[in-house]
Amino acid sequence: MRPSFLKRMERFNKGLEILEELRNYEIDKFLTDLKLLSIAERNIQVCTEFIVDFSSYILSKLKVEVPDTYREIIRKVREEGIIDENLEKKLQGIVGLRNIIVHMYADIDAEIIYDNLEDIIQTLREAAAKLLEFSKAKNIDP
Repeated sequence: MRPSFLKRMERFNKGLEILEELRNYEIDKFLTDLKLLSIAERNIQVCTEFIVDFSSYILSKLKVEVPDTYREIIRKVREEGIIDENLEKKLQGIVGLRNIIVHMYADIDAEIIYDNLEDIIQTLREAAAKLLEFSKAKNIDP
């Protein structure tokens, strides 16, 4: 694996660890502490971007045209058989959340983030595992 990939993978894993730690806070504390919400938002963003960038890399190695948007990249990864429809649907939701966070399309509902942290973590972890499994099977060195 390339050193740059290993560094990003390490940051991805640390981001998931941080998100898991946020689950230890009571919901009232999470909802009233802007720092905690900011930590959650940033790590959701970083982890989502890792999944999309890794997906783009795999698509490029497969000599498949890499779409322009995050949503299209996730769709294309499903079309290539790397992930299934269920995982695609979950990732599309996380990509949408990431877009809201980054582009500030709307205020973030901290309660929705808190209530969905476990699903977000599991989905991102599953996506990374599927991408790694596929890249290994196809001899793609990330």
